Amino acid sequence: MKIENFIALRYIKSKKETKAISFISVIAIIGILLGVATLIVVTNVFTGFENNLKDKILGANSHIIVNRIDVGTISDWQKVENKIRETKGVVAVSPFVFSQVLLTGPANVSGVMLRGIIPEKEAQAINIKQFITAGDLFKLKYDFDNKSGIVLGKDLALTLGVRLYDEVVMVAPFGKKGPFGFTPKMQKFYVVAIFDSGMYDYNNGLAFVDIKAAQKFFDLGDTITGFSVKVDNIDRASRIAKEIATKLDFPFWARDWLSMNKNLFSALELEKAAMFVVLTLIVVVASFNIVSLITMTVKDKKRDIAILRAMGASEKMIQKIFIKQGLIIGVMGTFLGDILALVICFILKKYKIISLPKDVYFMDRIPVEIVPEVFLIVTVSAILITYLSALYPARQGARMDPIAALRNE
Repeated sequence: MKIENFIALRYIKSKKETKAISFISVIAIIGILLGVATLIVVTNVFTGFENNLKDKILGANSHIIVNRIDVGTISDWQKVENKIRETKGVVAVSPFVFSQVLLTGPANVSGVMLRGIIPEKEAQAINIKQFITAGDLFKLKYDFDNKSGIVLGKDLALTLGVRLYDEVVMVAPFGKKGPFGFTPKMQKFYVVAIFDSGMYDYNNGLAFVDIKAAQKFFDLGDTITGFSVKVDNIDRASRIAKEIATKLDFPFWARDWLSMNKNLFSALELEKAAMFVVLTLIVVVASFNIVSLITMTVKDKKRDIAILRAMGASEKMIQKIFIKQGLIIGVMGTFLGDILALVICFILKKYKIISLPKDVYFMDRIPVEIVPEVFLIVTVSAILITYLSALYPARQGARMDPIAALRNE
């Protein structure tokens, strides 16, 4: 062991008559420990929340949506679909019909967004299949006594008061004008599946039917309203969307998942950055204990410093002793903080300690994503902060006049 490390460790454990230094050492370690642990846990929770929300959104939506700027219908859509498939990076394409309708059940009436899909293609374009909790998505194509199938969100089914294999009545916002006034168009549908995407907005406001049933109900013939597109890398979705828009040209446009939820994810990133800065201040405040500790140690060890200088120790060596004293405390606090943060993150990830209202936070528990990069960044930052905190008092101690110190003794 180097002499600087040995002396630094001895100074952390003070004598009986100077127990204050040992007490401040413990307080400094605890302060850094709590600051590091809090910073890591909060950052991992924000990361988990962002990833969880991303998975939920992409579970009921595709990576890219392609439709007309005027929101009109698309005829000869098979050719358009082939052009989209030819774009590099596109994995799957699914045509859809999208419109608003009213659904009537035994208990209530609810306005929903209806999506007419081809089940086989839709299952490839989005992750809706993995969210099916009851029934079968592919039964949408079946005919049940002249009634088409429909897939409802879990909360929508509760609102309407229906279960699997019950009937619901779909009411269109348009109809025919008869002798007795306006008559809305209505049709019965058979509930063939129920899904739970984890997001209340989708569970309560989205329904799926077969694309042919939707075309027939809305009198669209063989036209559609848009395409769901899945890409091989969601981080490249924006660039691929631009390529699709360029290839199809006016009046088509393509929007990627991030641009459609830009405000939400921008707010999350801002909050994440703000919390990181605020919680880093906890570590900075804790590091002031190191400044106080080294200042007190320098004052208490004037005689030792003078003797070391008299024996030939350089200013640089004296400075290293006190810097390493601060670094030892910083490393101990950071290491213990990393362990505490890992334990807390593991507990939050494995057990449902805190429940959240799903209709507000889109999830029922605190999400945590254990990210090694977060541990690394926080650890390096904390050690750097403690090093900078120890630097000034260590320099002051190294510049002490040994003759004056011995004379005072």
